[in-house]
Amino acid sequence: MKGKILETENLTVNFDGFKALNNLNFNMEVGELRVVIGPNGAGKTTFLDTITGKVQPTEGRVLFKGRNLRGVPEHQIVRLGIGRKFQTPRVYLNLTPRENLELACNRQKNVFATLFSRPPLSDRQQILSLLETIGLVSKADIAAGLLSHGEKQRLEIGMLVAQSPDLLLVDEPVAGLTDEETAQIGDLLLALAESHSILVIEHDMEFVRQIARKVTVLHEGSVLYEGTIEQVQNDPKVIEVYLGQKPSINAQQMKMIRIVAAMAWADGQLAPEEIDVMLVRLSQMFASDREQQKELQLELRNYIAANVAVDNLVAEIDSDAEREQLLKIAYDVIQSSARSPSEPVINEDEAAAYQQLVKMLNLPPEVVQRVEAKATQS
Repeated sequence: MKGKILETENLTVNFDGFKALNNLNFNMEVGELRVVIGPNGAGKTTFLDTITGKVQPTEGRVLFKGRNLRGVPEHQIVRLGIGRKFQTPRVYLNLTPRENLELACNRQKNVFATLFSRPPLSDRQQILSLLETIGLVSKADIAAGLLSHGEKQRLEIGMLVAQSPDLLLVDEPVAGLTDEETAQIGDLLLALAESHSILVIEHDMEFVRQIARKVTVLHEGSVLYEGTIEQVQNDPKVIEVYLGQKPSINAQQMKMIRIVAAMAWADGQLAPEEIDVMLVRLSQMFASDREQQKELQLELRNYIAANVAVDNLVAEIDSDAEREQLLKIAYDVIQSSARSPSEPVINEDEAAAYQQLVKMLNLPPEVVQRVEAKATQS
């Protein structure tokens, strides 16, 4: 099935003069995995509340598979095929994971019937499959209260899937989790995305990078930007919202400087003081005064931590002049990175990274030779 599973049209929610949502226009396709991010107060939770009927719009509407949800009770929206996972796991702690899933599978939602009668074969098979999917087969018959926080999160996601919703709304699923647990939740959502439409609200950018296919940035109740995670992280408007200040250089220059920094980091052996020196060198290439240089160094640290794929950034640099400028900066920086006179000017890892960049830039050989010769002479 193709088409839009969720749409909002000029969606506005006004709380006593404060617009938690402000003419929000949003849509996602059937089978899509979408991540929504935004600073605190951007309207993310209110967005989910309006989809599930907890909050009614002041203006505009929410469409689920083309149906207007205005005035539809919350329980009826669930039955239409929208399931929501809240930030804090909501599982029955005194029941086992298997029993929690049995309750979720029971379409009659009769607790006594579920606990004191054997589920039909189809439900037992579904429950076993879900236990395997969420990685809790070995803990299927212990009290859910004994599970770790991450395991409870996976159990609740399994309970959500057991209800067979067409759209899964997942609110900050990795808050408070370890790195390993976060990766497990990411793997689970990616697996579920093969057969479900999923909308994820999240703050953890490492997790967003793990699962994101398309990202929507909310700010002050409206869509600020949409695109891939690489595009989002390089958009000046998004940078300003998250860092609280305008970038000291333009987006195209920032792409160049990030690419060069990625190569300088290629060997993975830079000491903290070497990183500081590299940031200073790069900032001095683009910023004129000390305050601008400090701002740029801070911005660059954030960009480097994001670890975005270099080839995606290179693809966005269109003009030959900019590509030639990028090559010059890269060669200057890598050539100057020797740790002592006895070491080669460019070590093997950095040399490989540089050659890979040359290939991606796709400049004529004579241009590459001219740039390198000029940089060596200087």
